Amino acid sequence: MTNTKLLKPADLQSVLSHDKTYRRAVNLLLEKWDPAENHLFSDLVKSSDVLFAKKLQVAGLVPGKFQLDNYQQVQQFISAHDQWLTAAAKKELMQSFT
Repeated sequence: MTNTKLLKPADLQSVLSHDKTYRRAVNLLLEKWDPAENHLFSDLVKSSDVLFAKKLQVAGLVPGKFQLDNYQQVQQFISAHDQWLTAAAKKELMQSFT
């Protein structure tokens, strides 16, 4: 993803403060998701996590372990971590390829 874009002010604030939105996106990109972290419920990756992770990659802030614009890498990620993902997150991951 060499075509970098600037983040919107609200997104930049998330990055600067390392808020929950930012941490969730980074954990997704680094494949450090723990669906059992909250023992009360299974915390799955949502479409909003995927969207913010895409923004971070496009901006060149968090390269991650896989490229969200690479079909093969996204398919491998989904296969390896299917249990982490909601149906909406899977759809969002595949959105740019359909």
